[in-house]
Amino acid sequence: RKQQQKFGSSSKSNNKMAVGLEMIQVQFQPVLDRYIAKQISDEELKDQVQWEKRWFWSFDGYLPIFQKCRELNIPLIALNVDSEDLGLVEANGLPGLSRDKLQKYVPDPNGFAQFARNRYYKTYVDYVISPSYELHKEMGILRTTITGQLLEEDMSFARFFSGRILWDESMASNAYRWVVDNPGGLICCLVGADHVKFTGGITGRFQRMAKEQLDCTSVILNPTLIDTRPSGSVSMLSNVAALASGPNDLTLQLRYLKEGVAVGSVESRLPESTGGVLALADYLVLSNNA
Repeated sequence: RKQQQKFGSSSKSNNKMAVGLEMIQVQFQPVLDRYIAKQISDEELKDQVQWEKRWFWSFDGYLPIFQKCRELNIPLIALNVDSEDLGLVEANGLPGLSRDKLQKYVPDPNGFAQFARNRYYKTYVDYVISPSYELHKEMGILRTTITGQLLEEDMSFARFFSGRILWDESMASNAYRWVVDNPGGLICCLVGADHVKFTGGITGRFQRMAKEQLDCTSVILNPTLIDTRPSGSVSMLSNVAALASGPNDLTLQLRYLKEGVAVGSVESRLPESTGGVLALADYLVLSNNA
């Protein structure tokens, strides 16, 4: 509702603003363009982006945003990796993609590789991505790729990780490409909290591409305890209890160590061993009717 009110204050034609969508894969950008041009209906949009097959949250939950963008002529931008390509990576790693396909999602391969070597990124991986992998393993859902291809054994962490970073890099690079093509423009990306929190997802990658020449601001709407802790570490019961007590239990920052300091060592507990902290996000928006 708040997003609708914010969009409602915009002008009737806005070519300097766009809304990026994690839930739409890049192959369907022409469909989004036809929708904004009022050439297809809401139902045709749902069908032509293969929503039921390729996304897991309700289309109706996003529809008011799509409709407001259409009314105000605000472009919708597809951000996500095509399932067919992500499936190849989950089965074979990044080498499973041809050079041309990889270039589509990773236009800056050197920066992409360097980003994973940052000291803080290892802390992010240990806190966010590794627990997610273990949770998927416990749930028994690592025997198939996103396209349903059956694997002989559980997907390795390396291939799970490769798929995850390709997902993040694709979203960041598509958002960055739009901003470069539209100088002075603003793109507001609607993505899951795991891709935003603690800098290691889209935000840090966008900042790497922008080289401090463009601003990137992260906002998490109504975060819960589960959103700020490692996957699988908080039960639904604990999450509900934390909601009742307010935001005081949220993890708002993630500490990482200086180079050369071993995790778990006596030295790692010393304040002077701190390399820095990663903020959960630039802003948290909390509402009473979440």
